[in-house]
Amino acid sequence: MRYAKYGTMAGMRQDRQSLVPQPEPLQFHRGCPDERLRPFVRNFWATQPVETSHACRRQRIVPDGCIDIIFTRNGPTETYKGYVVGTMTRPIFEDIAAGAQYLGIRFAAGGFTHLFGCPVHEFTDQTVPLDSLPRSSVSADQIAGTPGVEASFNILQDWLTQRLLQTRPCPVLWEALETIVACRGEVTVTQLAQAAGCSPRQLLRVFRESVGVGPKTYCRIVRFKIALRALRRRPQRDLLQIALDAGYYDQAHFIHEFNAFYGASPSTVMSVSYNTRR
Repeated sequence: MRYAKYGTMAGMRQDRQSLVPQPEPLQFHRGCPDERLRPFVRNFWATQPVETSHACRRQRIVPDGCIDIIFTRNGPTETYKGYVVGTMTRPIFEDIAAGAQYLGIRFAAGGFTHLFGCPVHEFTDQTVPLDSLPRSSVSADQIAGTPGVEASFNILQDWLTQRLLQTRPCPVLWEALETIVACRGEVTVTQLAQAAGCSPRQLLRVFRESVGVGPKTYCRIVRFKIALRALRRRPQRDLLQIALDAGYYDQAHFIHEFNAFYGASPSTVMSVSYNTRR
């Protein structure tokens, strides 16, 4: 497994880890899955506090079209608790307790259903205990007792590898997902259905069961992610140009969509990104 340490979470530009400025950052680690899991798993990730404090950290988490399994504990002597964070259609704010540790699996769109065999629309915009799902057993004690982040990633990788279903991924879903990525979210449901060789109704059902949202909402999230990355990379760019490049009709459309997914205006991100770089 390829493994990398990315310093602090305050300096990361992850889609789901979008942080408000904090006095004490978290160390962020990320590992890439092996070839067998790569179509279904984006990465493994972990956070560890840089130093102990009594203060909590507030984290903004924005939609990215992914499902995560997260193991968390408030201290090194505690047992991890596992949760599934469903596909999100709105931002949430998470208060991170001092000393808290997180270990996570970020699934590619459709990957969770392939590995766990359950429809994911049932927990869209929800966080549910991992042990409430079928076929979800993994030893939290084994993870907690493993020294080092990379070793913990290996445990998660072995666990998921054993869960690989014998059935092939749904061709309708993967064809549609590839089309959305290639078109940067600028494609209609009718066009997607035609490219995948199915009806719009069938495509909607497949997306809800495997991704957690419909194809139209997923396209909106893809466009939002493109705009968010552009804002962070070049905060001094013209806002209208960023909107047009990301596929929005006009600046008003962009601001409305951005507020829905980020919970604040694009100018907020531009201000934070610019001040961070100075």
